[in-house]
Amino acid sequence: MTKTFRRSALVSLIGAIALALPVGSITATAASAQDFPAKPIEVIVPFKPGGRTDVVARMIGEKIKEQGWLSQPMAVVNADGGAGAAAVNRMNRGDAEGHTIVHWHHQALIAMAMGLGDFQLEDFKSIGYTGGGSPVWVVRSDSDFQSMEDLIAHLKDNPRSLVEAVGIGTIPHFVGALLAKEAGFETRYVTANSGADRLRLLLGGNADIALFSASEYLAQGDGLRPLIYFGRDRLPDLPDVPTAIELGYDVSWANPNWWLAPASTPDENVAALEAALEKAINDPEIAEYFRNNTLQPYWTSGAASMEDATRQLEALKAIAATIN
Repeated sequence: MTKTFRRSALVSLIGAIALALPVGSITATAASAQDFPAKPIEVIVPFKPGGRTDVVARMIGEKIKEQGWLSQPMAVVNADGGAGAAAVNRMNRGDAEGHTIVHWHHQALIAMAMGLGDFQLEDFKSIGYTGGGSPVWVVRSDSDFQSMEDLIAHLKDNPRSLVEAVGIGTIPHFVGALLAKEAGFETRYVTANSGADRLRLLLGGNADIALFSASEYLAQGDGLRPLIYFGRDRLPDLPDVPTAIELGYDVSWANPNWWLAPASTPDENVAALEAALEKAINDPEIAEYFRNNTLQPYWTSGAASMEDATRQLEALKAIAATIN
């Protein structure tokens, strides 16, 4: 058999195999061979620049680029407004491959529970949590209440006798309401739509209780006494402040840095994003920044974070149903 004949036979065999394969199989094989991401990933932050969510997104994106954990960079864009609807709408205008994602926190669940945006948990795939920060419930330092047990006992004996500074529908409102429902007490509300408002009302004697992020409390310090921390474990910066879970109340609020992709995103692309984000939050430089800013660095996978968010959403819906 001549070389020319063998080459001709081989070409004929390859051609026959190609004709026997469905066109869709060839296309799918070619598509799967293309690495994700194929272009820069747009990370949408539903807030104005400069806040925690924005800073963490940029820092983690820069670390991933620096280390080459993804083949394309992350580009952070801000789209505040509409209780997160502006960010979700922008995400939905992106492709279905995971090149447009959102970096948010559990305010998203409050928006879902209250029906404030035209989106639900089913519209997303959770990529994971990259750490987070939990709040503290505080009273004035001259308050008669030395512990959370003292305060709860008083409220059970005297329902609605204490005033809580909150903005209706905000994280302080829902976190306090979750604890009140679990522990079986009631407070009265005075409107306070910002941390500055809550601090002013509390120190001015117009409120008895208010919720602050741990970093807000530590920055203020004077004039306040923390009674309970809403993390799953005690915060090293507040070693003497017990968690709600420690005291027997199944309530926590980590307000995690939450990465979300469209529900249509292929699982393998979500997995690629998960791998990069997990490496980033475990990077010593990132972890040190978190600890220095009263945040806790940890990784929660996409599946585990979606399970946690689903459970949290059900609890929030129960609170939302009580709001007139």
